[in-house]
Amino acid sequence: MKDYFTPGRLVSSTAGRDYGKFYLILDRVNETRVRVVNGADRRVGGPKLKNVKHLKVYPLVAGDIAHKASTGQRITDLDVRRALKELLETYGQATPAPGIPSDETLEHS
Repeated sequence: MKDYFTPGRLVSSTAGRDYGKFYLILDRVNETRVRVVNGADRRVGGPKLKNVKHLKVYPLVAGDIAHKASTGQRITDLDVRRALKELLETYGQATPAPGIPSDETLEHS
């Protein structure tokens, strides 16, 4: 069985108060839980623990985030925000989802 819950994978929440928000997977805790971040509401220093049943998985992976996670390099909130913005543009998300910073926020961070 292929593991779709790998670091850097684009996901969105399908349940909870964060319904509809986009995240990147930071790491996998166990078979049923992952830690997700978006660099804004959920920062790398305080990732959200999410049940995989409550996530919609997209076929896009942030290569930079995946590489840094696999090699043990530090992942910053700015890295996450930039990667998330790039993936959402690639996927065709016309407007940023709630919790996704705008261009102005990225430049001043």
